[in-house]
Amino acid sequence: MKMPKFASIVFVLTVALAACAQPTPEPSPEQADAAQLFIFSNSTPHVTVIDTQTNQVVKTADIPDFTSWTWNDDNNYFDGENLWLGLKDNDTNAVEVIALNLDTMEVATRLPIGREEITLYIGKATADGILHVGKMASAQVVAIDTKAFQVLSTWDVPVGEGGVVCDADISVGPDGVERFYYPTRQSDMLVSLNPETGETIQIIAAPEGSTPHMLTTAPDGTVWVQEAASNTNAVYDPVSLDLIKRFATGKGPVVATFSPDGKYGFIGHFGDTDLLVMDADTLEEVARIFIGANPGKVAVHSSSSFAYVIVTKEASVAVIHMGEWRVTERISLDADPTGIFLRAGS
Repeated sequence: MKMPKFASIVFVLTVALAACAQPTPEPSPEQADAAQLFIFSNSTPHVTVIDTQTNQVVKTADIPDFTSWTWNDDNNYFDGENLWLGLKDNDTNAVEVIALNLDTMEVATRLPIGREEITLYIGKATADGILHVGKMASAQVVAIDTKAFQVLSTWDVPVGEGGVVCDADISVGPDGVERFYYPTRQSDMLVSLNPETGETIQIIAAPEGSTPHMLTTAPDGTVWVQEAASNTNAVYDPVSLDLIKRFATGKGPVVATFSPDGKYGFIGHFGDTDLLVMDADTLEEVARIFIGANPGKVAVHSSSSFAYVIVTKEASVAVIHMGEWRVTERISLDADPTGIFLRAGS
């Protein structure tokens, strides 16, 4: 039966209004935050850019006058435009810190900082944008003004007998004070410095033979130190340096990073095949995920939905679904990776 004209109009309007009333689907965390992964290699291409929405390589670049990368990981300072990275000439031991513009892939500045036999370590900067770079074998810390592109100071710092300045980072304690920390490897010490003056605040002893060598400060300010010889990770109070907890890792723990929401800590290894996931609040183990040969450096998506691990001997990046705690994909690279950094999307 034919619908009356008036009823037909009402029907059409009702359908249209119902359609308009349907809620617009919310974008997934990955769609809302199109983060990019930057992978570093000592072979060409020196930088590989991966779109985390598709897990596809979208850009590659080579660094002019490239020598070799020092230790660079997801904790390296990003000033909103430039990522601060270290380079070392293995023939002359000359080292420099560069600021790499992540949009243009151009080097904004190159700052020579002398010679170093092993490597450099770069962590977070202070609130004023002062970046502290550890020169490992030189037992020195270099302070750089990242706003002025200027080296401010070079300090000789305590490392103990046979020690070095190993992985280093800044933290703000609950007292509101910024401190700079580094472990000393063979001399089994942890040191905190005044980041403005380079003066020693405190030195504590780690267990003899534990070899504390890598360090990252957590979102809650605690200091996480990976101890290579004892295959452990120690968590310290940022003010007192009192030990909060020491827990077992895999063989050769070499890096720590954290989910942006601060919920999880991740520890990679150079002597094992697993990635260790810890609850950053309770310090209890959440998962051990098989990755492959030497799952070193780790980055976590800004939505805290996925983690990415470079597989240093397999020229790939493993993608881990957080919550399921398993590898869901492997992204192939053209060269073995040595470093990783994740830039959050908008």
